Amino acid sequence: MTRRSATIAPNRRRIAEGIPGTRVDRRLAGGNLSRMARRLPDSEPAAEPDSAEEPPRRKYASALMRDRRDRILAEAQRLLDEMGVEGFTIRELSRRADVAQRTLYNVFGSKEEIVAAAIDEHFAELVREVRPTPADTLEEQLVGIRDIARATISLRRYATAMVGVFFSPTVDRRIYDSLYRISQGSGDGWSGRAEKSKLVVKMAPANRARLNNLIVNQSYANVTDWAAGRIGDEEFVVRAQLYFLSCIRAYLRASHRAEADALIAELLKDDGAPTAA
Repeated sequence: MTRRSATIAPNRRRIAEGIPGTRVDRRLAGGNLSRMARRLPDSEPAAEPDSAEEPPRRKYASALMRDRRDRILAEAQRLLDEMGVEGFTIRELSRRADVAQRTLYNVFGSKEEIVAAAIDEHFAELVREVRPTPADTLEEQLVGIRDIARATISLRRYATAMVGVFFSPTVDRRIYDSLYRISQGSGDGWSGRAEKSKLVVKMAPANRARLNNLIVNQSYANVTDWAAGRIGDEEFVVRAQLYFLSCIRAYLRASHRAEADALIAELLKDDGAPTAA
């Protein structure tokens, strides 16, 4: 009896002190739990992490990362405006933003991703300023198109660089997609929004994509004529509206076609406008 107590006591003492004793003790203390032990609930459930509020250190780090990203994109936009996509280099951006080249790659992944992000940011801000609310009628659409065209006039060098890239057969796909999104808008583009507003007939996805592509290509073609000096500023604004109405007319519901025809006739009143060479 005495001998049995002597052998048990050390193990009990080790368990009490948090030191596993036998193989079973070790399994219960932190190794693979026995089948019975796995069924038993914890005596005190673990506290749920408080995810409602971000730790101060993480908030601080996130704010620093956002500030650094904004600073990089601001410098990238200035560099694009001065040098265009062809003259844009990671080395020069690194120098201007005072950020290591390795950091630029870590944050964005590639030169093309930086260019695409800079373009997105630049034109997204422009669109927010001139078109703060969705346009659900043809007249509202034309107001937005006029405003964006006039804002584009103030960004001649930037716009000229962008259209040269858009129509290039060797443009990187990420940059092309970025420029396409700027003109198309989010989601299904204009056609998707117009369907919801009952402006156009219901379209199959392929036809919706064709209409969006037609609008985008006509938009950039108009910018190209203007940037090359073939048409003036006012004609550029007029054509932006005419091309848009011409693209969508066949897709409009019958109840809206007369309105589109009237708007086109109004825009065509001045038949002395210059034409592209």
